[in-house]
Amino acid sequence: MNAYCDLLLFDVSAERFALPLADIAAVLDSSDVQRGAGIDARGVGVLRSRDAFVTVYEPLHVLGVPCSVADPLLLILTHADRTIGLLVDHAEAALAVPVHDVRDLSAMGGTDGVVVGALRPATQWVTLLDTQSLVHALLDRRPAHAA
Repeated sequence: MNAYCDLLLFDVSAERFALPLADIAAVLDSSDVQRGAGIDARGVGVLRSRDAFVTVYEPLHVLGVPCSVADPLLLILTHADRTIGLLVDHAEAALAVPVHDVRDLSAMGGTDGVVVGALRPATQWVTLLDTQSLVHALLDRRPAHAA
């Protein structure tokens, strides 16, 4: 990883997380999510995006915390040939964040590689996530935080 990275910081409940900004295809309002039938066990709905449907997931099953706002935002994440949506409470870009002080948490076990480390770009600690592992954990429909 370079000495500086553009990150998308996002909140879920009282927790703050970050993903590389380049890995985020879009940040959308979740009002167009069609909730209900036709989705897998962990999905909460689908969003029609161009000519395809994107399954939307609640973060609880992977990050261990649920959204806490009535109208969450939707992060669109793409990995390989799959595009998924992740509901979050709030999101904001943080540009040129120094990542040389990231505290490595990859060896803490039980995270399936989703948690990379922790950093403090401002006044609050942020859990840095690996996008590929996050998408994989959501698609596997199993909690990443389980042993």
